[in-house]
This record gives sequence, structure tokens and C-alpha cells, in this order.
Amino acid sequence: MRAACVAPFVLALAGAASAAWPCGVCVEDKVAATYDWAVMQQAVAKGQAVVFCELAGRVDAQRITQAARQVRGLERASLRISQDPAALSFAMDAAQQSPQAAVAAMQRALPAGLRVKVLKVVAGNGFEAASAQR
Repeated sequence: MRAACVAPFVLALAGAASAAWPCGVCVEDKVAATYDWAVMQQAVAKGQAVVFCELAGRVDAQRITQAARQVRGLERASLRISQDPAALSFAMDAAQQSPQAAVAAMQRALPAGLRVKVLKVVAGNGFEAASAQR
């Protein structure tokens, strides 16, 4: 009898827990997929911005890395790419160009089927400077 009472409770908890898994749709999931604490700390120490972006289309990490090399002010070692959810992040010197201009430069170097969109920018002081509205 006790097992009969516990089973529905366990099933209910399992259902609630599965609802908490990231779905990859919201901005926070995409930021979390490419967030790197060490990159963030180095960027804050240098007064750089950290840019979080979503990717649409076929994610090709090699092509994205090649495109990032062409972006003025982007810290190449800070580039983080996620396949699922499709996202990327990087640190950059915002004094050289704006995060939006950096992403536009990267977009020009990528194939037509891959789109990059700024989701969130964390300023050099560690505070959120901009965020995409959903």
C-alpha cells in the first residue's frame, strides 16, 4: 500500500523536474551555453565587453572561428561556440568598435545560410549593457 502512495508522488516530481531542463529557446539558455567565467573575469579586468549571440542556420564552428579572426577588437581566445542551443560569445574591446558592428563584420564573413544576432552585451564593468527583447 505504501508503494502505491509513493509512486504517484515520484512521478509528479519527475514531471516537474523535467520541466526545469533548459529548452534552448530563451536568451538565458543561449547565454548559459557559451558563458565562461574565466573569460568574463578577464574581460572585466581589461574593461572589455562580452557579447552573447544566437546563431540561426547550420552552425559551422570552423567558419565562425575564421570569421571571428577578421573582427577588429575581438579576443580570439575568448570565442565560445555552442551547437545546441546554437549560440556564440566573445570578449572584445568596445573602444575599437561597437558590439553590433563587430557582429555585423562577422556576419559579412559567414556563409549566407548562417545568421548571427546579438542577444546580450555585458560591459567591461560586469554589468549588462544591452539585451535583445523577445
